[in-house]
Order: sequence, then structure tokens, then C-alpha cells
Amino acid sequence: MMERQGAVEAPAPAEQPLVEARKHQQALIRGGALVALGIGVLVLFGLITGAVLFLDPLVLDVPITRELQEINYGPVGTLMAAVSAPGFWPWNYVFPLVIIIGLAVLRRIAEAAFLALAAIVSGTDEIVKALVHRGRPTANLVHVFQNLTSYSFPSGHVTEYTLIFGFCFYLAFTLLRRGLLRTLLLIFCAAMILLVGPSRIWLGQHWASDVVGGYTLGLGLLLLVIWAYRTWEARHLAQPTPPRDLPSRG
Repeated sequence: MMERQGAVEAPAPAEQPLVEARKHQQALIRGGALVALGIGVLVLFGLITGAVLFLDPLVLDVPITRELQEINYGPVGTLMAAVSAPGFWPWNYVFPLVIIIGLAVLRRIAEAAFLALAAIVSGTDEIVKALVHRGRPTANLVHVFQNLTSYSFPSGHVTEYTLIFGFCFYLAFTLLRRGLLRTLLLIFCAAMILLVGPSRIWLGQHWASDVVGGYTLGLGLLLLVIWAYRTWEARHLAQPTPPRDLPSRG
């Protein structure tokens, strides 16, 4: 009998780790560009920080906030408040912890560990806030829905969302098969990242420059976390499994 031409055989189960390792090694080829992009975004964050310290960003910040707060139709206020809610204590600790535990239960230990790393480095915004000492928006300039006593630059909400939801977006995009669940997760993560910035401005709790600073800080750190994750995965999967000793015959 003649064999069917064009049929592609699936890799044997024993070859799967090697196939995965090759995929991760190919991803590492782009690792240098990923690191360079991350550093470049962090340099941009440094420039924005300098502008906040030595220039007068309120010239643009105040009109942007006033224009955005003019959008007050229907459920806009409820949506803005709902988007910001997970970034406040204690939910800013609860939500990442729940996701980390969920990944661990699914035996995605590496993914859980690097998501924990993303959550930890999101605290970098607190260090910058302590150094910059920028005040929050005030009621004499814009409408403030709730007064906050902490410093304003950069936005901690935006930094954390970009890192946490950004890394979850990356995991869903790379690990899940195409389907409804994957699509819903990608839409949810992207929506939280894109909406948190406008929500912080609309609520009068951050200036636009705070939000831009949060996005650039979060994105730069996210790219470095993804690079670290891909590097670890490639090295881990590339390690050959040691052969088992055969029992000796007596």
C-alpha cells in the first residue's frame, strides 16, 4: 500500500519537551530587543519624571482633566469607579494573590512566581512617589471625587494594572488555545489596562502626567519581567532529563 503524501506526523510524546525548548530558545533570539525596548521605555519614564520635577505639566494636566470630566453620560461614573476599585487596599493585594494561587493550583508554578515578581516590582511607584513628592489634584482646579493623602506621581493604579493585567494578558495569549475563554481574558485584561488611566483622571485623583508616568514605568518593568520569564523557561526546558538507571541483573 502507498503511504499518503503530505501527512505531517505529530511529535512523539518524548519529543515534546525538546519541541517546547526549541520554541523558547527561538523566543530568546528576540530577548535582546525586548530588554532594549524595556530599558528605552524606562528612560522615557525618567524623562517624564524630569518634566514633572522641573517643568510645569499642570499647563496641560488641568485642561485634560476638565475635558475628560465633561464626559459624564449615563453609567460613565459607575464604570470609572468600578475600574479603579481593584487598585485600592485591600483589593490591590487580594486580586494578584488570588490569581497567583490559581496558577499554582493549575501547576503553573513558574507563571505564578513571575506574576508574584510583577506584583512586587509594581511597588517601585511608591519609591518614586517618595522621591518626587508631587501633590494630588485639588478641588480648586478640578472636581475631586475622593481626596487621597498619598503622593501623586506616578499613578500606582496604572503601574500595577499594567504589570499585573499585562502579564496575565501575555500568559493568556501565549499559553491558552484559541477559544472563547482566551478571547474573554484578553479583552478583560486589555480593557482594565486601557481604562484605568482615564478613570484615575476622571475621578480627579491623578493628573494626566501621573498616568503617563504610570504607563511607562509599568510597561518598562513588564517587558523586563516577560524577558526574565522567557529566559527562565528556555533554560529550564532545555535541560535534558537525566536517564534513569536500569536495574542490574543479579
